[in-house]
Formats: sequence, C-alpha cells, structure tokens
Amino acid sequence: MRITEVRVRQVAVPRIYDTYCADPKHLKATINHGRTTYQIIELAADDGVTGIGEVSDIAPRMDAPSPASLQDLLAGVLAGCDMRNWPGLYDRTDEALPGDWYPELRQLILFGVESALLDLVGKAHGIALYELLGGRCRRAASVSWVAYLRGDAKLEDELQALEQEIVDQVGSGMQAFKLKVGEDHERDLERVRLARKIAGPGAYIKVDASGYWEESEALSRLRDMAEAGADACETPIRALSRPMSRDDPARIEADVDGIAEALAKVRDRSPVPIIEHVADLGDAFLTALIRHHAVDIVNVVPCQAGGLRRARRLIHAAETAGIPALLGSTIELGPGTAASVHLAVASASVSVPSDLVGPGLLEDDVCTKPFSLEGGELTPFEGPGLGVDLDEESMKRWSD
Repeated sequence: MRITEVRVRQVAVPRIYDTYCADPKHLKATINHGRTTYQIIELAADDGVTGIGEVSDIAPRMDAPSPASLQDLLAGVLAGCDMRNWPGLYDRTDEALPGDWYPELRQLILFGVESALLDLVGKAHGIALYELLGGRCRRAASVSWVAYLRGDAKLEDELQALEQEIVDQVGSGMQAFKLKVGEDHERDLERVRLARKIAGPGAYIKVDASGYWEESEALSRLRDMAEAGADACETPIRALSRPMSRDDPARIEADVDGIAEALAKVRDRSPVPIIEHVADLGDAFLTALIRHHAVDIVNVVPCQAGGLRRARRLIHAAETAGIPALLGSTIELGPGTAASVHLAVASASVSVPSDLVGPGLLEDDVCTKPFSLEGGELTPFEGPGLGVDLDEESMKRWSD
C-alpha cells in the first residue's frame, strides 16, 4: 500500500467563548479573530483508503506555513512511499521539518502526520487504533471540564458566567473540573469556592496556575486553594511557565534538575497533589521529575508530544515510577480528539480525568460524527483506525 496523494486544508472554528490562561510572558494571542485555526492532513493510499490527521490549535505566534506550503513539504517526503514503513516515514517527516520553526508547531505537525499514518494502518488491517496502541483496557476516557479565565470581565460577570458553565456541565453528567487560575488570587479563590459549591463535595476539582506563581508564593497559594476546595494543582511555579514551555523549551531543558528540585520543594509541603506537563519538553525532564520526586501526576498532551507513540512512552515511564497520568489538550477538533481517546482507553495509568474538552468548547466540528461530552466521558467510535470521517460541508463552512 503506497501513499498516492497528500492533502492539507485549513479551517478556523469558533470557541463558545474567548478562553484565556494566566500568562506571565503575555503571549495571550492564541486565536485568530475569535476562531481557532487547524490544518487537516489527509494521506490517500492506492487502495482507496485515506488517513486523517490534525494539526491542532495553531496560534498566530507560531507563524505556521500555509496549507499549500505544508502540503508540498509533506508530499515531497511521503508521496509514493510504502505504508509498511510508516515509522520510517514519521522519522523522515521529522527530519524534513525546518529546525527553526516554532518548537510547538513542529510537534503539532508531527502529531498530525503520525495520526494520519496510524489511521491508514488501522484501516488497512481493519482494526481500531487502540489495538495498535496495545489494546483496549477501559471502555471510555473520563473527562474533566476546563473552565478558562475570561479576560478583563468584571468579577460579578465572570462568576455569573462560571456559575452557568458549571451548572450546565454538572447537568450533563460531568464530575471533574479544571479551573484556570493565577493572575488574580482572590478572584481565583472565589471561582474555586463557587465551583465546589455547585459541583458538590464528591466532584474532582483541580486548578491550573499555568506557572504564574513565583516559587516563594506557591505554597501559600496552594494552601488557600486547598481551603477553597481544590483537590490538586497543575504547574504551580513560574520556572515551568506554560508560555515559556511552548515558546522557549530549551531554557527549561538546560536546567531540568534544578527546576525539578524547586518543584519538589513545593510538592513536599503542598496540601494537594501536584500535576505537571511533560510532553512539550524533552524526555530528560520527566526523568528529572521522577528522580527528584517532584510530581504526583503527569499531564501528557499527545499533540505537544509529537504523536501518540511518544505520548505513550511518557505515560509508561511515569507508570513505572508509580505516577498516574492524564491527557491534556490544546482544544482539538474531532480527528485530534479521536487520537487522544484511543490512547486513553489503551493506557491503564491514564486514571486521572483528562482535559479532552474540544467537543464542548468548540462551536462545531469537521467530522461526520462529532463527539459529545454527555456523561463526562468520551468513547472511541467503532470502525478501523481513528473511526472518524470528514464532513465536507463542515470543512467548507469553516475553511480559512
């Protein structure tokens, strides 16, 4: 089976509201005129089967190539190649992507290419993608709803909007939540208290500071969050600022042991478990976290890992150290969400509710069968490969 055609198309889909995270580097420009940009990769094979992949959540700061430019680059690497060597095709793509492209963008593209390759493999053999990832070990992926910051909204307006957001999600069966926090501590505490009041004592509530707090203030912030009702905290210290991890990962990778030690000092005295992202940094970062006992849970974002295979490797490495995982998200469309759901149901240690909220935060999808977060979980669709197909009317509607 050979790849006969490579196609790349771009779409831009609105979110249900403008979402923000705490951002010490002021890189908040993540959406384009109210819409989130994606590129959809299609690999057609000579037997008539097409594999689908997604380059997820392309921010303006990434200076991404045009769909035509990326299509030409990928066609030069993949067209005419035998699918039986799909791992080698992934490696060739990695080598072909310019080294000076925005670090996260390279990973997003590799994720899209690998997803499309694996979708082709699954379709060629008539098996679901989770079988290629080791086999299914659970029926569905448990999901945690992510409530973002709302920019410069007045506190009263933000609390009112958050109240309706949590009420709606609890009504749909959601039992786990993540609240973005960081920029205004007192305001954040009000939001956590409100979420706990609405969701109830049995709900799982984690907060995500996105690396906004200085190490010297993190412990007091964590104690306050625990008293307000938080069960866990993600990325509490500025040395691991999420914008810096995406924009300048080499800065963190140059001092993984020092940063892991700093996080371990916070974790040792924290009243709640500490969660940290590991996918958009080199493998040495995770091993440093393990070595210094710096984290309770790892957050693995498959598209930021450069693909499902590396994401799975990170999950397994943490598992050998007794550390559970959750799957993070950049707010993916249907193809990207499907890839993550397959990984989640094939990974025993992905036991913490994952942040796969694209189906709820985006106004529409580009697949014929959109996912639903009803019941607070996601189940892979039946069928080979990813189990999703593109809806051409939706692709045309959101063409960018």
